[in-house]
Amino acid sequence: MNLDTWLLYLFAIVMLAISPGTMAVLSMSHGIHFGKRRSLATACGSVSSALLLMFASAAGLGALLSASEYGFVLLKYCGAAYLGYLGIKLLLSKPSTPGFELQRQSKGTPKQMFKQAFLVGISNPKDLLFFGALFPQFIDLNAPQGQQLMILALTWAIVDFSFVMIYASMANVLAPKLKASQQLHWFDRVSGGIFITLATILITRD
Repeated sequence: MNLDTWLLYLFAIVMLAISPGTMAVLSMSHGIHFGKRRSLATACGSVSSALLLMFASAAGLGALLSASEYGFVLLKYCGAAYLGYLGIKLLLSKPSTPGFELQRQSKGTPKQMFKQAFLVGISNPKDLLFFGALFPQFIDLNAPQGQQLMILALTWAIVDFSFVMIYASMANVLAPKLKASQQLHWFDRVSGGIFITLATILITRD
């Protein structure tokens, strides 16, 4: 892979990472409630789900989903249901209760934060199709494809990890102000509304 192609790919995925989405919302919630250090688990969950989808797409699962409408719809509804679940949990959290209430029993353990990020990241089958459409644009068929795929995947992982931590760190800076002004529960409700909206969009879009 030549440098020009890699730089173009890097620019494309940085632009995608900047655009706020479900993972950005989850990263900010974890950053506010659990801090930057524990949000490393969130970043690892996001990267793990992305890498799994990348290699599944490379293995042909993306093409299979494109051909199988039933499988695509089933995965889409499962993903939307999980996002809706997260949104409802946030909307129902009590203002007087400290801490992030998505997983009350977990108390924000790294394991549960990793699990949430992984499930959010892997819950959208469109990502499989996205990777299947994106990667061929930057792969030279006349060169070893395995090495190129590893470069693309590693670059994505670094960018994804970095932006999850950026969102978590930015939110962590805001946390003291939100807690002092008793507005933390409003952030949870806005986040919950975003999750439910994204779940609705996921279901209704073709």
